[in-house]
Amino acid sequence: MSKKIKLVLHDTPKEWQEKISKIKDNGDKLKMLVIEKILSNPNISGKEIQQTFFISRKIMFEWIKQYNENGLDGLRAKKQEGRGSGKGRTKIDDSVYEKLKAEIEQYPDKKWTLKDKQEFIEKECGVRVTQQAIAYRMKKNK
Repeated sequence: MSKKIKLVLHDTPKEWQEKISKIKDNGDKLKMLVIEKILSNPNISGKEIQQTFFISRKIMFEWIKQYNENGLDGLRAKKQEGRGSGKGRTKIDDSVYEKLKAEIEQYPDKKWTLKDKQEFIEKECGVRVTQQAIAYRMKKNK
């Protein structure tokens, strides 16, 4: 006989069913269904859970740990940070580029490098913008 899976009781199975019906993310829903299955049948084996939901032992115990420590919040998908997450990016207002464009038109003889444009925006608008973003927006706004 296999070891009993230990869950901290955060919700009753009925409360859990109500919460599952409100979840839109399928990944979150799968985690919740696994926990719900264990809640409704405390004697179920880990092997049976793994076979029913096609998940690995490691994943199953990771979800159980997340639930035991933080309930539903522990199971909810966390937004990824890092490359491509959009974290730290702020949309630069069009007025910044309009100000730059006006400055360039005021001094048509000056050769404006991306570095010059970047320094102007930082000095005059107090915003740090990448040279790549400047090139993209200036090309887009022609």
